[in-house]
Amino acid sequence: MNGDFVDQFSKHKQAFLDELKSGNIKVNFKVDGNADSKKMVLELFEKWLIEKSTGEQASQQVQDDNQNFDEFLDEVLARAKKILKERGIHIAYTSLSQKMGITESWKCIRVFGRSNIYYRIGKTRPRKGPNKGREYLVMDLVMDGNKKQVFIPLLKKKDTIENQLGVPLERELPKVEATGKYRLKLLLPYDVVRERNIRLAAKKLADFVGATKPLLTELGVV
Repeated sequence: MNGDFVDQFSKHKQAFLDELKSGNIKVNFKVDGNADSKKMVLELFEKWLIEKSTGEQASQQVQDDNQNFDEFLDEVLARAKKILKERGIHIAYTSLSQKMGITESWKCIRVFGRSNIYYRIGKTRPRKGPNKGREYLVMDLVMDGNKKQVFIPLLKKKDTIENQLGVPLERELPKVEATGKYRLKLLLPYDVVRERNIRLAAKKLADFVGATKPLLTELGVV
C-alpha cells in the first residue's frame, strides 16, 4: 500500500476524530442495538471526507477566480494607460499583486496629484436598485466628501458625459450619498471579464477618464 496514502489517511482520521470529540460534526443517525457501530463511524467519516474535499475545491476555485480577475485588471490598466498617454492624460496605479503577491479585487487609479479624488476599477454585485443581484465590472469616479465643490457641478454635466460615452452612469443610492460617499459609476456586464475582453474594458476605462478628467480640471481639481 502506498505510504503517502497511509499518511494522508492517518492525518484525515485524526482531524475527523478531533472534530468529532469537539462536537463540530453532527451525528444524524439513530443508534439501535442491531447497528454496526464501526460501519456507522466509517460512513460518518466518509461523509465528512467528501464534504471537506468539496469545501476545499470550492475554496480553491474562489482563490483561482480572484487571481484571474486581478490579472485581468492589471492587463486592462496597462492598456488603458497607453491609450490615455496618447491622449495626453497620465495615470498612475500600484499593482500589489505584481509588487507583493497580494491579490486585489479593486485597483485605484490616480490622475490628480494632490486631490483625494480618484478612479477605481473592480467588480460589484448591487444588493439594491435596478441592477440588484447581477455582477458587473465597474469603473468608479470617487469624489467622497466633495459634494458642493465637485460632485454637484459634475452632475450638471452628466448628460454630456453619458452622450460622449454612449452608456448611462450610475450613482450611489441616496442613503449611501447621505454618508458623504459621492461616486459616478460606469457598469459593464461581467461577461466582459469572463470573455477576457481586455480591449473593450480598457477602452471604456480610458473613455471614462477622458470624458471626466477635463471637467474635473475645470472645477479646480489638481
